[in-house]
Formats: sequence, structure tokens, C-alpha cells
Amino acid sequence: MSSVIEFLERLGADAHLRQATKEEVALALADACVEATASEAILSGQSEALYALLKRAPMVCVQTVPHKEDEEEEEDEDEQPKSPDKSASRSFIGARALAETA
Repeated sequence: MSSVIEFLERLGADAHLRQATKEEVALALADACVEATASEAILSGQSEALYALLKRAPMVCVQTVPHKEDEEEEEDEDEQPKSPDKSASRSFIGARALAETA
């Protein structure tokens, strides 16, 4: 059964094989020496049959992140658009004027 796992890993990693026709996948299965019953399950898309052959159950993982909508709205209200710092542009203009007169 390790050949089935190795083939499925290769199928997931190889973009060409993922987009291949059933005939191309069947040839790849034969080259990988995958058993006929597992090959049939893979080609027909019968994941339940493949799980049964591998004596495995589907693994499902759910990850959630709490949404803090109230805090985000408060932060948006607190932030006010900043006006450009005019003192920086004045100091640049003043320094330029001094340089030109020197």
C-alpha cells in the first residue's frame, strides 16, 4: 500500500499529472505498481473506497479565528486622517533659500 501513498503524493505534487487524462493517470498508476483495486478507486474518484483499502479515515481539521469586529470599528473611529506635516516642507524650502543666497 505504500505505492498508493507515494503515487497520491506524486499526484498532488505534479501539476501535469493532476491535469492529465484518465489514460495518462492509468499509465502512471501502472508504472508506480499500484494495485488494481486502488487504481480503480483513484481513476473513478471513489475516495471512500480508497480510504477503505488503506484502512484509514478522512482527516478533517478546522481552525477558527475569533472576529473582533467591535474593536476594529472603535479603532477606525479613533483614527483621523493626518494632514501633511507642513513644517518639514518649510524647513526644506528655508534651507534651499539659504543655500541659493550663499
